[in-house]
Amino acid sequence: MITLKKRFEDLDSFVINKKVILRVDLNLPSFEGEIVDFTRLEKISPTIKYLLKRKAKIILISHMGRPDNENKESLSLKLLSSKISAYINSELVFIEDNIMNIKKDKIEKAFSNCNVILLENLRFFKEEESNDDSFSKKLSSFADIYVNESFSTCHRKHSSIVGIPKFLPSFPGMLLEKEVSNLKKLITTANYSSAVAIFGGSKVSTKIKVIEYYLKKFGKVIIGGAMANTFLYSKQINIGASVYEKSMQKIAKSLLDYYGDKIALPEDVVTIDKSKKIQLRLISDIKKDEKIFDIGPQTRMKYFSFVVECSCLLWNGPLGFYEQKPFDEGTNYVIKAVKNNNNKNFFSVAGGGDTISMLNHAKASDFFSFISTGGGAFLEFIQGSGLPGLDSLND
Repeated sequence: MITLKKRFEDLDSFVINKKVILRVDLNLPSFEGEIVDFTRLEKISPTIKYLLKRKAKIILISHMGRPDNENKESLSLKLLSSKISAYINSELVFIEDNIMNIKKDKIEKAFSNCNVILLENLRFFKEEESNDDSFSKKLSSFADIYVNESFSTCHRKHSSIVGIPKFLPSFPGMLLEKEVSNLKKLITTANYSSAVAIFGGSKVSTKIKVIEYYLKKFGKVIIGGAMANTFLYSKQINIGASVYEKSMQKIAKSLLDYYGDKIALPEDVVTIDKSKKIQLRLISDIKKDEKIFDIGPQTRMKYFSFVVECSCLLWNGPLGFYEQKPFDEGTNYVIKAVKNNNNKNFFSVAGGGDTISMLNHAKASDFFSFISTGGGAFLEFIQGSGLPGLDSLND
């Protein structure tokens, strides 16, 4: 279990008038080319404001998306500069130059006009993902201190995550500290038998390790979304034209055989056919041309009963195609159980993938004890795995 040896508050004594290179995550969720969720930006704003109050000068670095030659323009961090400025209530200078070509005097000149600089998308430079020492040194040369406020990328061995700490005094950010402390609480929860984990989304293959981890650990594991289709298919249930992972059916079957009723699967579903006709079906009655888009009322009530009575909850991923009404109804119904849980010491954590967007869509963010900004890092951490980005802060 990782314990951070340094604290963000340790910065207090020597951050005044220092240059801080702050690794954040501006890889904001988008839908059809439009950013639909600014939660990550909202969550890092207090750290930036705190450093500014301490008279620090800040260099923001981040990645966004997976750039190639065709989509570079749409993934430039320049597009976010005005939004960032509004969130932190401070002027900001964007430097679009190739990072390897930026001279120190350009940084100094920019800081004469404002206290915050934003550099271009780190993934525009191949050296970032290859963890090139020269790239790490270049970024380090701009600052006196490094702060990692990007828990969501701490599972990556990239230059901005594990490279820079080799050359600068390095500290966790406020949000990163909260991520670690709350997720450690989830992993070390005392009453495992009354704890529930929910896994939704599309692919079993990306979550199989964490599903197995919580099947061993918690009393009940609820499966929803397209992942449930793979489990249903492994039971030789006709899922019509629904999406599933054929390569994962044997593993799904073995888990069902071993863990039995510990795994909760849909009993009824909402389907849509080629003519866009929506139907409520028992899982035994799904037609050949129908696709499963949501869980049905019977399943909603069953899942609700598990969640409303549990002592601890982990929620990762939607239970249906929540982006499109009325297929958000299953997820929205079960989320209400989080708010209505009456256990005195109830502790709930949500995170990973589309979970934040799902909660915002359902207006349910306030229902949870903690919401993680992490995706892959979240999934790795909650199964007890170490993260390179956290290790590098302790070296």
